[in-house]
Amino acid sequence: MITSKNNKVSLSIIIPAYNEEERLPSTLDTILEWSNNTSLFNVEFIIVNDGSSDRTSEIVCRYIKKDARIRLIEETHVGFMNAIISGFKQARYPYVSNMDADCAVHPREFENLFRYLDNNTIVMGSRILRGNLPPIKGKSIFRRIISWGLALIFYLFFKCKVYDPQIGFKMYHRDSILHILSKLSMEHDGIKSAEIIVKAYGLGLSIKEIPVIYQHDENSRCVPKGIKSIKVVWEALCALFRLWVHSYQEYQKGNLIRLPIRGVALIELFLLKIKS
Repeated sequence: MITSKNNKVSLSIIIPAYNEEERLPSTLDTILEWSNNTSLFNVEFIIVNDGSSDRTSEIVCRYIKKDARIRLIEETHVGFMNAIISGFKQARYPYVSNMDADCAVHPREFENLFRYLDNNTIVMGSRILRGNLPPIKGKSIFRRIISWGLALIFYLFFKCKVYDPQIGFKMYHRDSILHILSKLSMEHDGIKSAEIIVKAYGLGLSIKEIPVIYQHDENSRCVPKGIKSIKVVWEALCALFRLWVHSYQEYQKGNLIRLPIRGVALIELFLLKIKS
């Protein structure tokens, strides 16, 4: 564990934001109140404005005048994960994390994640694993089916026992995540969260997933609706398949030290069918 002079852990928290002028003030108030009271962390907050057309940037600048721990990075609508990656590369502290701009998971949960970080490369929250926590309220049956379905497909494709790879609440060792980022190759922004996990698993690194209290918001920009939700699911499935094939190719080249046998067998069968 790396600590600062006051024996607190130095943590960079990255928050991507796209047109979040309505929710961002409440989120910033929440994280600042928490950071002023936590006995565990020294925190810097990196807000990545992903090309917003509203007052997101103006609001962040107003808070920067109040608290020097807040930093602003401007991007040109590069996408959710690319915005997070931009923040990772600018982080100053040895431990880095990310959370959503709607504060669906309270930052106090970072203290629970950190308990497992010494023995793991990635520690992530989960909306599916509940442990002793109550079920998430307000989540539609459709979204529950989609969440479980994608988790099952993720396991069948990669044999990574991760139930909620897309959650926007994770913690990493900075040097480890920067190393993993240097190995990314998929262009699809929406699949990069899964690719980070697959690459970490393929490199033999350890991943821990723990239940977190999650406040579901159907109005969140992270929750697609109607036809758009079906399109998002289809694009995710296609991207997962491309990641699956690419991971197998990387494994053959020796760039990954492990890949699920189940995935290897299925890919080989698929390639044989194409050749025959």
